[in-house]
Amino acid sequence: MSHTLQTPNRASRRGALGAALALVLSGCAREEPAVERRLLVIDGIEITFDELKPYVDFIDTFEPETGTKTKHVWVMRDYLLPLKVARRTFAKEREEQRKLAEGLRSVADNVAELERQAELIKHKARRDITRKSAFLPVAMWAFDPLNTLAVSPPLELPAGWFVVGVYDFHESPMVTTDYVDALQVGFVTHTSKEWRAFWEAEKQRIGDKVTFVHPDYRDDLPKWMTPPQEKP
Repeated sequence: MSHTLQTPNRASRRGALGAALALVLSGCAREEPAVERRLLVIDGIEITFDELKPYVDFIDTFEPETGTKTKHVWVMRDYLLPLKVARRTFAKEREEQRKLAEGLRSVADNVAELERQAELIKHKARRDITRKSAFLPVAMWAFDPLNTLAVSPPLELPAGWFVVGVYDFHESPMVTTDYVDALQVGFVTHTSKEWRAFWEAEKQRIGDKVTFVHPDYRDDLPKWMTPPQEKP
């Protein structure tokens, strides 16, 4: 008995391709939904977890027992949100101060030179600071032992820019009580008192302009913020 080999015709090939495509598409449909990367949107300003991460990672080095949500809200409330508001509100003034800060940094390569070059600058202070008493960007730079005797690039803060030099790093039995002897030179748009007054007024203005909050953080927002109504 003879057997004739049959080759698949075009219709059967198209059918096989269609089945394979359907299988691929069904697999795509079962993919997990994208992870929400926003913590907050307020008055058009967006705060994402990715932006918060470097600062939260730093806080982890000395307060690992503090909850992650607490640290996210801490950085958002005390640093990143005020900074973004300041960038939007005082863009021209901040750019002027940034240029002055860069000018000082360009002629000061070590803390002794920073002290000499900043002699006539009004906004400056030499004091002992801890990780918690300093502004976050200042602490992140100053508490790197490799930066002892060095001078920072301009560090961005809500009220302007700081150029920082470290004279000495003092380690303690507890990391939270480590301190550095630091010179902080400010190039600011506001004094501390002026900034506090501005920020209190701004909180009143934008507190009810929250248009999104991550569902896991609704109950953790600062009291001055009003989260949007939950959808039924």
